[in-house]
Amino acid sequence: MPTITDFQEFIDSIEDKDIEEINSLYESIQGCIEMGSFKCSLNNNRYFVQCDDNDITLMLASEEAKSSFLKVLDYQFGGGFGWVGGQYEFVRSMRKDD
Repeated sequence: MPTITDFQEFIDSIEDKDIEEINSLYESIQGCIEMGSFKCSLNNNRYFVQCDDNDITLMLASEEAKSSFLKVLDYQFGGGFGWVGGQYEFVRSMRKDD
């Protein structure tokens, strides 16, 4: 299982980039929890992010790296809202059958 630090390589390795999956990734990292197909763990002040889609582990070596990765996710997947959570809520509400 390779461990990488390249944000884009990890993002590219995710098969399903639907906003629900990206939101799960975001929340997993933010809370250092398991959510959806993502799991984040903390070891020696480093965050390790794994995805069920592949055997790659992303290492975020500091709080700054963690914050930077979340900003990358916001930029790439935040849509017009500029943040993953806003885009997720928008898409979720649009999918509802009221």
